[in-house]
Amino acid sequence: MARVAVLRGGHSMERDVSFLTGRRVQHALERLGHDVHPLDIEESTTGALMEISPDAAFVCLHGPGGEDGTIQTLLEILDIPYTGSGPLSSIRCMDKDYAKRALRAAGILTPPFRTFLRRAMNEMGASAALDVAAEELGYPLVVKPAREGSSFGLSRVEGPDGLFDAVYEALGYDAKILLESWVEGTEISIPIIEPAGEDPRALGLVEIRPREGAYNFEAKYTPGATDFAIPAEISSEAASRVEETALTVYKVLGCSGFARVDTIFAGGTPWILDVKTIPGFTETSTFPLAAEAAGTSFDTLVETILDAALRTEATAKL
Repeated sequence: MARVAVLRGGHSMERDVSFLTGRRVQHALERLGHDVHPLDIEESTTGALMEISPDAAFVCLHGPGGEDGTIQTLLEILDIPYTGSGPLSSIRCMDKDYAKRALRAAGILTPPFRTFLRRAMNEMGASAALDVAAEELGYPLVVKPAREGSSFGLSRVEGPDGLFDAVYEALGYDAKILLESWVEGTEISIPIIEPAGEDPRALGLVEIRPREGAYNFEAKYTPGATDFAIPAEISSEAASRVEETALTVYKVLGCSGFARVDTIFAGGTPWILDVKTIPGFTETSTFPLAAEAAGTSFDTLVETILDAALRTEATAKL
């Protein structure tokens, strides 16, 4: 039995989802017989962690503060082992600009993009280059915050008339935004697990089929709003290619413990959209759905992730 702090809540736009993930993880850990201490993230968090002195922290924080290396750095200062990736990998994956540049440098396909910063737009007139970037990328395109999750602030833009509204929508969520080419294809999520002492492996390929429109926040967390095909309904050869690419992405970005790689499969090629180092564990989340389809119960999934944290020194992480 281990003393485990379950970190949830926080101050990001995904606070409510974090509570759903955290409660589900908490109940699993309690069923497994662990001594569980759920903590919302607030000013007293550091003191509470020092008082509890947990054997490990199970991080269930989504978005900024949880997936950007902030909580991981604090836990390393306190010498508390924790689940998931380390600070450097978290920073890389949370910032889509950094992640896409790292993937492109490694020869991994990700949709073409251009990055804009609010400061450059305010101080250097970079707004004048928006049309140039959009024309290079072509329409339709996607405008999205660089450091947000769950599709917050994301817009599909069909033509020049909608560009500026989409840009300022995205800037309401983050001071760094991306313009990204739209890739039409099959949306596939690849949950990856890395048990202690083992190589990372894909739990399966999850094909995502929203019943209406895009796979946005509502489609992700409203029961019945999205259908899933597990395994994805693509050829075995294509599935092998998608899985191999996802595992390469996991390694290139320095992930550990577990993560989820999101792709669009188009023209026989997986295009990497995003990597989540702390994916949701709600009833409608793709990670636990894939685990269940692979014959792994939710409690076993949670225990595997915790075991990897307990057997890995936090300071050894990137």
